[in-house]
Amino acid sequence: MSPPSIFYTWKTSQPKQPAELAPATGPDQSVSLPPGLMEALRRPSAQNSVARSLQDFDNGVMDVCSTDVTKQGVLKNKYDLTCPRTGCGCIILKHDVGMWVEGASVGMDDPNRTLHPDLTPLPVPPATTHWWLITPSPMEFENIGFTRAVQFSGETPGPTRTLKWFICAECDLGPLGWTEEGGKEFWLACSRVKYRVQ
Repeated sequence: MSPPSIFYTWKTSQPKQPAELAPATGPDQSVSLPPGLMEALRRPSAQNSVARSLQDFDNGVMDVCSTDVTKQGVLKNKYDLTCPRTGCGCIILKHDVGMWVEGASVGMDDPNRTLHPDLTPLPVPPATTHWWLITPSPMEFENIGFTRAVQFSGETPGPTRTLKWFICAECDLGPLGWTEEGGKEFWLACSRVKYRVQ
């Protein structure tokens, strides 16, 4: 037997202090919320910032990198990285966490499905692309979702790898990047996130 649910009601005419909130008498009783609460909850959290796509920067990836002061020659993400979906804005990675790497592209997209309009196509392997490398743990991310493991043989002959694709934790848009199952390297495509410029 589960514990009974507690419901609260608010009168919109007179604001009450939390101690004055009275529990509703039953599960069928409606709940009224303060005016504007649902709109406030639906609003993106970063109202004063602008999220820009990589192609919006004049110098591309070099405009979104900053030099790591602790490691010579290492470039980090200069801005918070957000979901690329218009209207989402979920922060995926905070600034100065990802390390910029140019590496082999990965065929993350299903050729039988249309790519979402907010996702930039990646170059076809074996071409290279730009990645944010995040190590050593997925706990470095602010918000990220993972798909179930998939068997991936890549576009060239070789061993099959077990990969997980990254998706936005709020809206499930993806794939945004990848990792090997149980691995300690997490690869986020530079062109598949937006950059929150303050």
